[in-house]
Amino acid sequence: MSPPYPWLRAHGSPWSQGPAERVHDNAWFAVDRYDAIAPTGAKAKYHVHDQKAWATGVVPLHEDGTITLVGQWRFPFGAYSWEVPEGGVPKDEDILAGIQRELAEEAGLQARHWRQVLRMQLSNSSSNEVAYGFIAWDLSPTDAHHADDTEDLARARVPFREALGAVIAGHIVDAITVALLLRIHHMAVTGELDTALAKAVLE
Repeated sequence: MSPPYPWLRAHGSPWSQGPAERVHDNAWFAVDRYDAIAPTGAKAKYHVHDQKAWATGVVPLHEDGTITLVGQWRFPFGAYSWEVPEGGVPKDEDILAGIQRELAEEAGLQARHWRQVLRMQLSNSSSNEVAYGFIAWDLSPTDAHHADDTEDLARARVPFREALGAVIAGHIVDAITVALLLRIHHMAVTGELDTALAKAVLE
């Protein structure tokens, strides 16, 4: 697909990479080391975090303009994090089916309608991890057992505008949550959402 604007075209030469040497491997990710040539022609050693699952997240939007968030402690930062329901989906699984399962397990919800609204690279200087973001509506409760014995999850149903305000103020910093709430607000303002959804987001 050609870019819509001329300035989006690639410039210069791409990286050149030799064969990968796997220096770490576990159930969730691997680390590969490369002898590489930079676009400048300089030789470089490059380590790439090879993620084994797609990152996914969903904003479950209720008719009254609230959304369901999930709270949990995150190990790398030693901090508590409020987030949209999200999780890793194995790359051999359908992405939508995977995030539907995550919504049921983390939020106890199912949705009649789904729309993918975002795709992004989470840390493209050192990782090949790609995230897919969705909005889901026409929600109803469902029973689902959460199988991960390391997660102690809390749930909160909050107005979309409060959650967006927490993002703007820096109280919510999870990348997928930040990007999805900003994207959906933009969609509501620019008319990319149907009238009922936009009203729920904005009012």
